[in-house]
Amino acid sequence: MKNFFLNRQLRRIEREANDDFLQILSFGAHCYPTKELHQLLYELDQQAGRHAYYRRLLFIVGGTITLWIALCFLCQSLNFYPGIYLTITMIPMSILAFSIGSVYINQKFRSIRKADRIEKIIIEELERRKKDASIF
Repeated sequence: MKNFFLNRQLRRIEREANDDFLQILSFGAHCYPTKELHQLLYELDQQAGRHAYYRRLLFIVGGTITLWIALCFLCQSLNFYPGIYLTITMIPMSILAFSIGSVYINQKFRSIRKADRIEKIIIEELERRKKDASIF
């Protein structure tokens, strides 16, 4: 049992150590080469776009709850019992999909929630390097 917890902690540490954005938040951007900082800025932009896209999809899934409720009322007024049962079961399914999706997206894009701060750190470091290079 001790090995299980030790291995889980080691996997978590390795996952966090491989995330360059968390490294930049923790230690700064001074240990990265300039080319890699430009690449990280591009990657940050791409991941922020994917994060926004997935969040939009999740909100659409969450918004379908109102659609299922409206369809349930419609089916009840028409006495269409299979439709009533279908819409009643789809309401908790939509809530469950929204909840699980939100947790998954927040875990997968943990560092993207602080994308503005990471971008600011990288840009400040690039500007500092540009200013230092102009001295020579």
